[in-house]
Amino acid sequence: MLKRISPIQYDRPATRGRTGPLFITCEAADGSIVEVVAKFSGGCDQGTVNLAREVIGACLAGDLGLPVPEPFLVDVPPQWAATVPASERAKVQRSSPVAFGCRAITGQLNVWLPGNTISDIMIPTAAGILVFDGIIQNPDRRSDNPNCFVRGDELRIFDHELAFAHDLPIFGQRWIPPWALGGLKSLEINGNHIFRAGLKGRSIDFGPIRAAWAGLSNAQIADYEKALPTEWTDVASAAASATKLIRDARDNIDAVLEEVKRVLS
Repeated sequence: MLKRISPIQYDRPATRGRTGPLFITCEAADGSIVEVVAKFSGGCDQGTVNLAREVIGACLAGDLGLPVPEPFLVDVPPQWAATVPASERAKVQRSSPVAFGCRAITGQLNVWLPGNTISDIMIPTAAGILVFDGIIQNPDRRSDNPNCFVRGDELRIFDHELAFAHDLPIFGQRWIPPWALGGLKSLEINGNHIFRAGLKGRSIDFGPIRAAWAGLSNAQIADYEKALPTEWTDVASAAASATKLIRDARDNIDAVLEEVKRVLS
């Protein structure tokens, strides 16, 4: 379950992010202090549904051993929301009283740029991230919006509120699951995923990726839904759809990896 924390200080707005996230300092029940990047439902197109997808994506990535910042649920009392600068206050006040937060990434990390290269050491992590994004149907790791930091051979990924939207009709097109031929066709388009070009034609050991996905238990996946706060009253259907996709992908992971290999061939 995610740790719940409470804001004690507004720090600054994020310089990137379509949802207008904020850097805030928070306190946990044990008195520990953590700086997080908080995302509020009032800044999201689908409100708390997007936040629920963030939670599920972060929990899944953690279980797969992928490099995501620690996630939190942020309890936002009305009296604190009223102290936020006027430029951000309306968004916070119209939001759910529970926001999604992730530990702020510190140190000399840079945004992944198109000119960055994937070293041999980075291949297992980069390939794991590409498979993860393909399965959760995350369209938001593009060249123009990488949602990835890099430092040397170290990667950090974030922002998954647009994932798991596979059940939404898009221009009347039929959804093809990632374990079916053509299910990851969108990754073939240049720029649609930051790692596709750098992994194309490389020697990749998919064994550890397969083991991580195959090792997900039904109990683990069920816990992703249980991690969602009761205050998000309208997310049950979206959460159930997301966890079903995860279970189905786990059960069809060999076919998923064949589709990934096709995309990278």
